[in-house]
Amino acid sequence: MGDDEGALLQAWRGGDTAAGETFTRAYYSRILGFFRLRASEAAEDLTQKTFLACAEGSSRVEGANVRAFLFGIARHVLLRHLRDRHRDLGLDHFDAARPQSVLSPSGVVAQRREHWLLLRALERLPDDTQIILGLHYVQGLSSREIAEVLGVTTTTVTTRLSRARDALRKQVEELRAPAETRRSLLSDFEAWARSLGPLVAGEPPP
Repeated sequence: MGDDEGALLQAWRGGDTAAGETFTRAYYSRILGFFRLRASEAAEDLTQKTFLACAEGSSRVEGANVRAFLFGIARHVLLRHLRDRHRDLGLDHFDAARPQSVLSPSGVVAQRREHWLLLRALERLPDDTQIILGLHYVQGLSSREIAEVLGVTTTTVTTRLSRARDALRKQVEELRAPAETRRSLLSDFEAWARSLGPLVAGEPPP
């Protein structure tokens, strides 16, 4: 929608329900996929909360920045959800509170062994690392957009992405898996990582 996205958002905030429906349809599956990658058991509810927060906001957002603005809200909603879950369970260690991932029975079942291995490796990373990799590979955000989501510089995003890739590769190398699957994944790592997008969205690639 380009620059029209900002206008649609403003119209929605002004009470135009048709504009709100158009805006929501444009992004709903992507925001849902963002949550399914990390908290599949609550993805629908968290997606609704994200759009509600977007509609209730007051800051003006230009068209070119709407996507980053929306994913920024989604990130805060996700982190708040994880903190609340951790508190409710009364756990001493945050990592112990990890909710169901996209690999759980209620999530998406990977169609290829490479996907399974990649998602399992992703699960073992810290939340912030998972988020930046998800924004880059699954959602296809640019470094500039991710910088807006995280509130950091583009240079910082480039550095964090490099470290996140290295961390993910290390987990792939350390997990128990058939040698052929590991070799296939690591030989075309970027392509496999980007193929998670349709998988998480519920549209497994052939």
